[in-house]
Amino acid sequence: MYSSFYLIRKDFILTRKYLLLLLLFYMVIGYSNLESYIVSALFPSMLMLMNACSLDVQHNNQRFLVSLPLPRHQLVLAKYLSLLPYAAISLTCTLLIYLAGVATGRTIEPIAWRELLLVIACFPLLASFYFPLYYWLGQKGMQIVNMIFMMLVMIGYPAIPSVNKKFPGLFDWINSATTDNILLWAIGGMAYLFFIYCSYLISLRVFVKKDI
Repeated sequence: MYSSFYLIRKDFILTRKYLLLLLLFYMVIGYSNLESYIVSALFPSMLMLMNACSLDVQHNNQRFLVSLPLPRHQLVLAKYLSLLPYAAISLTCTLLIYLAGVATGRTIEPIAWRELLLVIACFPLLASFYFPLYYWLGQKGMQIVNMIFMMLVMIGYPAIPSVNKKFPGLFDWINSATTDNILLWAIGGMAYLFFIYCSYLISLRVFVKKDI
């Protein structure tokens, strides 16, 4: 576990030059689209992940890491565990945007915790698609994958304000969902974790067999 901590720390050291600029950019854009701050909470975590993986590929860090006395499964596990601090940072920035909106009088509605946490929970699901491609395609392929994901982010961000207009009842339906059905929530949570675990196994299988 200590090795995973230092591997995660390595990713943050790699991205420290871009992290503050990226988060500042997100908060400015998020504040200007305050009505959709919940939906936009997905993007900073995804951008941080893509940035860290891109720098890993750029500096050929995988070749160095496999030379360390660490099993490959720990290297892959650290990547998946890094999703937790990314999601936490994204949640914190979104809360700061909301508080800025309250302080300036742009919003008076209480924060929609359920919708916000559901959007944050979508990040590991997207990362579960991203990581197997990251380990499989390598340096040349990842440039294409990052470009596709970046285009999705750039196209999706301006489209955020139209989400509530086109689907006005979406968040109302989510917010009105009852939490009394514990079995349904338990099944959903288990399916969520199982999907991420399957992604981890695929990434691990690809990385173990990869000749670096």
